[in-house]
Amino acid sequence: MCRCRGRRRGKRWISEIPEVRCFLPESGEGAAVVITLEELEAIRLVDLLDLEQEEAALYMGISRKAFWNDLVRARRKVAAALVYGMGIRIEGGSYILRGASGEEEKLPQKDDLELVERELELLKRRLELLSKRVAERKEEEKS
Repeated sequence: MCRCRGRRRGKRWISEIPEVRCFLPESGEGAAVVITLEELEAIRLVDLLDLEQEEAALYMGISRKAFWNDLVRARRKVAAALVYGMGIRIEGGSYILRGASGEEEKLPQKDDLELVERELELLKRRLELLSKRVAERKEEEKS
């Protein structure tokens, strides 16, 4: 007899598996919260790329409610890690890696390109801001 109820959790589309998957507090000790790869993708789409919930849910191939649940769960875990000084590990989940199989034709390539362009523009702005800060610090050190 199966102990689980309801429908099986559907797989979510994610763009990539991050290179760095573990973040530790300065002490390097203590417990860590585990964020799944699809929860990380939800944070990336909404908080980093500023997509609307509906757009992000469509991009991941799930309903808005399922997307919202993933996003809330991920934000809660990140908040707990920051407040309580815990580490963050990114692993596991139920996902399909976009471009890893023949199924990527189901999603329009135009949407992928728009997201990449949006992320690139965000990174350019971040780089400009950091470059200005470095230049200001160098000026402060000279004087």
